[in-house]
Amino acid sequence: MTYAILDQLKTDPAFQAAPAAYLVLDPDLRIHAANPAYTTATLTSSTDLDRAYLFDAFPDNLTDADADGVANLSGSLERVLREGRSHNMGLQRYDVPAPADRRTFVPKVWAPINVPLRDPDGRVVGILHHVEDVTDLVQAAPRPPHEAAKALARLQHAHRATLRENRQLRGALRTRGVIEQAKGILIGQRGCSADEAFAILVGLSQHTNIKLRDIAQALIDCTVPGP
Repeated sequence: MTYAILDQLKTDPAFQAAPAAYLVLDPDLRIHAANPAYTTATLTSSTDLDRAYLFDAFPDNLTDADADGVANLSGSLERVLREGRSHNMGLQRYDVPAPADRRTFVPKVWAPINVPLRDPDGRVVGILHHVEDVTDLVQAAPRPPHEAAKALARLQHAHRATLRENRQLRGALRTRGVIEQAKGILIGQRGCSADEAFAILVGLSQHTNIKLRDIAQALIDCTVPGP
């Protein structure tokens, strides 16, 4: 299986600029992309994470006998791959290795959501892992009821914003996959370059006033034989 569709997110402007923290995983739980919000939240860098196995990059805190982050997260990810549906993990204690010394850990509490990523044919090819760092919210001293309500409202607002971003990113991923497939057809048919194939699709879109994705899908439908 090719994971080129996952790697495209490394350079996707919306993915990179998203204020929410995102990680892209393949079904073997290797990391294909992490946006700046994620690396900042987890005290890592994109170089550290590129192609790393998730639980090598983020092991359990061995100094905490009750650490269950790896077990809980792996269970959630396996569920998403098996069922093809999103899973909201609720609150999860999952400490991260300190940048200066990976034998020590920084306490963290997260609100993780795992979402399946599909290719243009609808097959699950990866997982979009989103986390909200709620450490300060959870560990803060008891607050007056009105402050606790405000904090909860902020978390709920962030959750709703994340769901919207998830939909947009999945839509962008599907669109990229369809366009890449159509470009491949044109390259095979005409012996042109990838840039020339894309220019042909753009030209057709402009002349017909039809969206680029719909032009690409129509070309695929006319070329690829049905079942």
